[in-house]
Amino acid sequence: MTLTETRPAAKTASSRKAATPVVELKPPGKRMRGPEVVVGVLVTVVFALGAVLWHLSSIEKVPALVVASAIKRGDVVEANDIRIVYVSSDSAVARLEPSETSRVLGRIALVDLAEGTIVTPSVVAEASVVSPGDGVVGLSLEPGAYPAKGLAPGDHVTVVRSADVAALDAKPVVVATNAVVFAVEELASDRLMVSVHASAADAEAVASVAGAGGLRLVLVGS
Repeated sequence: MTLTETRPAAKTASSRKAATPVVELKPPGKRMRGPEVVVGVLVTVVFALGAVLWHLSSIEKVPALVVASAIKRGDVVEANDIRIVYVSSDSAVARLEPSETSRVLGRIALVDLAEGTIVTPSVVAEASVVSPGDGVVGLSLEPGAYPAKGLAPGDHVTVVRSADVAALDAKPVVVATNAVVFAVEELASDRLMVSVHASAADAEAVASVAGAGGLRLVLVGS
């Protein structure tokens, strides 16, 4: 009996290549993290809003008087011209309490006051009152006889009579000092009718020379 040895066939290079598994490497796909991002943003917003509210609640608010509607220089301040707002107590801005309204009402605005301006005693002045021993004289003034910015009640002025150009050695004469503008009325051609409040003696002196013309009003600091 003859035994025949059978050997496995040799593997060729092509068969070995076919038997080798091929592994493909792919980058991991991007995971959708939308919910996590939304939650993170909401948490940040909530904490920021909480910090702002805490800061605002920690600042005490106090009342202050402000201008409710625009007031022109020279106008008398009335009750409907002011209102109450609340400002932070650590503000360094001067203010008036609602209980100090009497320090403003009935007084004259020294400057133009825009709506929302905080009212302080420095922006108003007491209206002129004709007391015994005082006088008020009216002057019709041409442009150039009063300051270019105009005049308003409460302005302090000096009444000066211009020099006579015919007299070479003549000098301007001060007719009245410490005078206060009592009222102003606009006339035609930029002329003004200005009523000046002064002592009775000064008012009479101004009236006595007003007819001759040449009077000028000098605006002075109060």
